Amino acid sequence: MNNIKNVKGLIESFNKQSEQTRYGALIVAVILIVLLDAVFVAMPQLGAIGNTNSQIKDTSENIRQVLSDYARIGLLKKDLAATRGRFTALSDKVRTTMDVSAILGTISNVANEYGVAIDQLDPEWDGKKALAKAAGAQYYTLPVLVKARCGYHNFGRFLSRLENDNLFFIIKDFIIQNEGSDPRVHEFSLTIDLILADRAVSQKL
Repeated sequence: MNNIKNVKGLIESFNKQSEQTRYGALIVAVILIVLLDAVFVAMPQLGAIGNTNSQIKDTSENIRQVLSDYARIGLLKKDLAATRGRFTALSDKVRTTMDVSAILGTISNVANEYGVAIDQLDPEWDGKKALAKAAGAQYYTLPVLVKARCGYHNFGRFLSRLENDNLFFIIKDFIIQNEGSDPRVHEFSLTIDLILADRAVSQKL
Protein backbone atom coordinates (compact mmCIF):
# COMPACT_ATOMS: atom_id res chain seq x y z
CA MET A 1 0.00 0.00 0.00
CA ASN A 2 2.78 2.39 0.89
CA ASN A 3 4.47 1.70 -2.43
CA ILE A 4 1.25 2.49 -4.29
CA LYS A 5 0.87 5.74 -2.36
CA ASN A 6 4.46 6.66 -3.14
CA VAL A 7 3.90 6.02 -6.85
CA LYS A 8 0.69 8.07 -6.81
CA GLY A 9 2.55 10.83 -5.00
CA LEU A 10 5.27 10.86 -7.63
CA ILE A 11 2.71 10.97 -10.43
CA GLU A 12 0.83 13.82 -8.79
CA SER A 13 4.08 15.67 -8.18
CA PHE A 14 5.09 15.09 -11.81
CA ASN A 15 1.73 16.37 -13.06
CA LYS A 16 2.10 19.53 -10.98
CA GLN A 17 5.32 20.38 -12.87
CA SER A 18 5.18 22.71 -15.82
CA GLU A 19 4.72 21.26 -19.25
CA GLN A 20 8.28 22.17 -20.23
CA THR A 21 9.67 20.36 -17.18
CA ARG A 22 7.60 17.25 -17.90
CA TYR A 23 8.84 17.13 -21.55
CA GLY A 24 12.38 17.57 -20.39
CA ALA A 25 12.04 14.72 -17.92
CA LEU A 26 10.59 12.46 -20.62
CA ILE A 27 13.43 13.31 -22.99
CA VAL A 28 16.00 12.50 -20.28
CA ALA A 29 14.21 9.21 -19.60
CA VAL A 30 14.24 8.29 -23.30
CA ILE A 31 17.94 9.12 -23.58
CA LEU A 32 18.71 6.98 -20.53
CA ILE A 33 16.76 4.06 -22.00
CA VAL A 34 18.65 4.35 -25.31
CA LEU A 35 22.01 4.50 -23.53
CA LEU A 36 21.17 1.51 -21.36
CA ASP A 37 20.06 -0.42 -24.44
CA ALA A 38 23.33 0.43 -26.18
CA VAL A 39 25.40 -0.65 -23.19
CA PHE A 40 23.60 -3.87 -22.32
CA VAL A 41 22.23 -4.99 -25.70
CA ALA A 42 23.89 -3.32 -28.68
CA MET A 43 27.52 -3.39 -27.48
CA PRO A 44 27.68 -7.17 -27.01
CA GLN A 45 26.07 -7.60 -30.41
CA LEU A 46 28.62 -5.26 -31.98
CA GLY A 47 31.40 -7.23 -30.29
CA ALA A 48 30.00 -10.47 -31.68
CA ILE A 49 29.78 -8.92 -35.13
CA GLY A 50 33.39 -7.77 -34.85
CA ASN A 51 34.51 -11.29 -33.87
CA THR A 52 32.54 -12.74 -36.77
CA ASN A 53 34.18 -10.31 -39.22
CA SER A 54 37.60 -11.24 -37.88
CA GLN A 55 36.83 -14.96 -38.28
CA ILE A 56 35.56 -14.36 -41.82
CA LYS A 57 38.77 -12.48 -42.66
CA ASP A 58 40.94 -15.27 -41.23
CA THR A 59 38.96 -17.88 -43.13
CA SER A 60 39.31 -15.91 -46.37
CA GLU A 61 43.07 -15.63 -45.85
CA ASN A 62 43.28 -19.37 -45.21
CA ILE A 63 41.27 -20.13 -48.34
CA ARG A 64 43.51 -17.86 -50.44
CA GLN A 65 46.60 -19.55 -49.01
CA VAL A 66 45.22 -23.02 -49.74
CA LEU A 67 44.38 -22.02 -53.32
CA SER A 68 47.84 -20.50 -53.76
CA ASP A 69 49.52 -23.66 -52.40
CA TYR A 70 47.34 -25.81 -54.65
CA ALA A 71 48.39 -23.76 -57.68
CA ARG A 72 52.05 -24.13 -56.71
CA ILE A 73 51.63 -27.88 -56.35
CA GLY A 74 50.16 -28.00 -59.85
CA LEU A 75 53.12 -26.06 -61.26
CA LEU A 76 55.59 -28.30 -59.42
CA LYS A 77 53.89 -31.41 -60.83
CA LYS A 78 54.12 -29.97 -64.35
CA ASP A 79 57.80 -29.07 -63.88
CA LEU A 80 58.54 -32.54 -62.48
CA ALA A 81 56.76 -34.23 -65.39
CA ALA A 82 58.67 -32.06 -67.87
CA THR A 83 61.99 -32.84 -66.14
CA ARG A 84 61.23 -36.56 -66.18
CA GLY A 85 60.40 -36.32 -69.88
CA ARG A 86 63.67 -34.54 -70.67
CA PHE A 87 65.65 -37.02 -68.57
CA THR A 88 64.00 -39.98 -70.30
CA ALA A 89 64.68 -38.47 -73.73
CA LEU A 90 68.30 -37.82 -72.74
CA SER A 91 68.72 -41.31 -71.30
CA ASP A 92 67.43 -42.86 -74.52
CA LYS A 93 70.19 -41.04 -76.44
CA VAL A 94 73.01 -42.42 -74.27
CA ARG A 95 74.76 -45.23 -76.15
CA THR A 96 75.15 -48.61 -74.52
CA THR A 97 78.28 -50.57 -73.65
CA MET A 98 77.47 -52.81 -76.63
CA ASP A 99 77.90 -49.83 -78.98
CA VAL A 100 81.59 -49.14 -78.25
CA SER A 101 82.82 -50.54 -81.60
CA ALA A 102 80.22 -48.49 -83.47
CA ILE A 103 81.20 -45.37 -81.49
CA LEU A 104 84.88 -45.85 -82.40
CA GLY A 105 83.82 -46.22 -86.02
CA THR A 106 81.85 -42.95 -85.79
CA ILE A 107 84.86 -41.13 -84.32
CA SER A 108 87.09 -42.41 -87.17
CA ASN A 109 84.56 -41.42 -89.84
CA VAL A 110 84.11 -37.91 -88.43
CA ALA A 111 87.88 -37.50 -88.16
CA ASN A 112 88.31 -38.42 -91.85
CA GLU A 113 85.50 -36.00 -92.79
CA TYR A 114 87.27 -33.05 -91.11
CA GLY A 115 90.83 -33.90 -92.10
CA VAL A 116 91.92 -35.19 -88.70
CA ALA A 117 94.59 -37.90 -88.87
CA ILE A 118 93.97 -40.44 -86.08
CA ASP A 119 97.18 -42.09 -84.85
CA GLN A 120 95.67 -43.83 -81.83
CA LEU A 121 92.09 -44.62 -80.81
CA ASP A 122 92.07 -47.15 -77.98
CA PRO A 123 89.39 -47.81 -75.33
CA GLU A 124 90.89 -48.48 -71.90
CA TRP A 125 88.56 -51.12 -70.52
CA ASP A 126 90.50 -51.33 -67.27
CA GLY A 127 89.54 -47.70 -66.61
CA LYS A 128 85.79 -48.30 -66.94
CA LYS A 129 84.00 -46.77 -63.90
CA ALA A 130 80.44 -47.06 -62.70
CA LEU A 131 78.61 -43.75 -62.28
CA ALA A 132 75.09 -44.37 -61.01
CA LYS A 133 71.88 -46.31 -61.50
CA ALA A 134 68.93 -44.37 -62.85
CA ALA A 135 65.91 -44.91 -65.09
CA GLY A 136 66.46 -48.67 -65.10
CA ALA A 137 70.07 -48.52 -66.30
CA GLN A 138 73.62 -48.56 -64.93
CA TYR A 139 75.76 -45.72 -66.28
CA TYR A 140 79.52 -45.93 -66.82
CA THR A 141 82.44 -43.89 -68.07
CA LEU A 142 84.84 -45.58 -70.47
CA PRO A 143 88.11 -43.73 -71.22
CA VAL A 144 89.26 -43.72 -74.83
CA LEU A 145 92.81 -42.57 -75.55
CA VAL A 146 93.00 -40.43 -78.68
CA LYS A 147 96.07 -39.14 -80.51
CA ALA A 148 95.57 -37.13 -83.67
CA ARG A 149 97.24 -34.66 -86.04
CA CYS A 150 95.61 -31.67 -87.74
CA GLY A 151 95.07 -27.90 -87.52
CA TYR A 152 93.29 -26.10 -84.68
CA HIS A 153 90.13 -25.36 -86.63
CA ASN A 154 89.85 -28.88 -87.99
CA PHE A 155 90.12 -30.39 -84.53
CA GLY A 156 87.56 -27.94 -83.11
CA ARG A 157 85.04 -28.84 -85.82
CA PHE A 158 85.80 -32.52 -85.22
CA LEU A 159 84.90 -32.26 -81.51
CA SER A 160 81.82 -30.14 -82.21
CA ARG A 161 80.53 -32.74 -84.67
CA LEU A 162 81.02 -35.53 -82.13
CA GLU A 163 78.94 -33.59 -79.59
CA ASN A 164 76.14 -33.18 -82.14
CA ASP A 165 76.17 -36.91 -83.05
CA ASN A 166 74.51 -37.99 -79.78
CA LEU A 167 77.81 -38.90 -78.19
CA PHE A 168 78.01 -38.00 -74.52
CA PHE A 169 81.58 -37.62 -73.33
CA ILE A 170 83.99 -35.69 -71.13
CA ILE A 171 87.39 -34.54 -72.37
CA LYS A 172 90.37 -34.68 -70.03
CA ASP A 173 94.20 -34.83 -70.19
CA PHE A 174 94.10 -32.53 -73.22
CA ILE A 175 97.61 -31.81 -74.59
CA ILE A 176 98.57 -29.88 -77.77
CA GLN A 177 102.06 -29.95 -79.28
CA ASN A 178 103.57 -28.59 -82.48
CA GLU A 179 104.46 -31.31 -84.94
CA GLY A 180 107.56 -29.45 -86.07
CA SER A 181 107.66 -30.03 -89.80
CA ASP A 182 104.47 -28.02 -90.53
CA PRO A 183 103.52 -25.10 -88.24
CA ARG A 184 99.87 -25.47 -89.29
CA VAL A 185 99.66 -29.06 -88.03
CA HIS A 186 99.56 -29.92 -84.33
CA GLU A 187 99.60 -33.12 -82.34
CA PHE A 188 96.59 -33.59 -80.06
CA SER A 189 96.61 -36.04 -77.18
CA LEU A 190 93.50 -36.43 -75.03
CA THR A 191 91.29 -38.86 -73.22
CA ILE A 192 87.61 -39.00 -74.09
CA ASP A 193 85.49 -40.41 -71.26
CA LEU A 194 82.48 -41.90 -73.04
CA ILE A 195 79.21 -41.93 -71.06
CA LEU A 196 77.62 -45.32 -71.60
CA ALA A 197 74.61 -47.18 -70.26
CA ASP A 198 73.98 -50.83 -69.50
CA ARG A 199 70.21 -51.15 -69.87
CA ALA A 200 70.34 -54.88 -69.19
CA VAL A 201 70.37 -53.83 -65.51
CA SER A 202 66.63 -53.11 -65.70
CA GLN A 203 66.03 -56.72 -66.75
CA LYS A 204 68.17 -58.09 -63.92
CA LEU A 205 66.45 -56.01 -61.17
